Amino acid sequence: MFLADLKRFAKVALDTPILIYHLEDLSPYSQLTEAAFTAIAEGSPMAILSTITITELLVQPFAEGPRHRVEACERFLLTLPNTALIPPDYPIAKEAARLRARYGIRAPDALLTATALNQQAQALLTNDARLRSLKAEGIAVLLLDSYV
Repeated sequence: MFLADLKRFAKVALDTPILIYHLEDLSPYSQLTEAAFTAIAEGSPMAILSTITITELLVQPFAEGPRHRVEACERFLLTLPNTALIPPDYPIAKEAARLRARYGIRAPDALLTATALNQQAQALLTNDARLRSLKAEGIAVLLLDSYV
């Protein structure tokens, strides 16, 4: 069911925990993230990542110290096929402010969602139930917890 739901969309934005679950092979989510990244590699759907994800994803590897963990994360991010890595520009930052004001979400979540909307992603793959309210913006919210 998860893969069928995911493949209904041409473009899906990825929330940072999706990458963390995948890179750290965290159960019960790693099977779902493996399926998601396989589908993305095959081109259905295309993935959208905000560069804000880099900031969130690399904190722990930098804190732990071994440079190879940082490099492994970077290799993964920079070599993901069928994935666009989008930095926030003025229109994205402005939209993020609107989303924060309307939904009371954290700045990183607002920037990620604004990036998704800017890039015309039809869905957001996350595991943050607080982001369900974003459906009102016309973006589907796929929660991993709904599939485990």
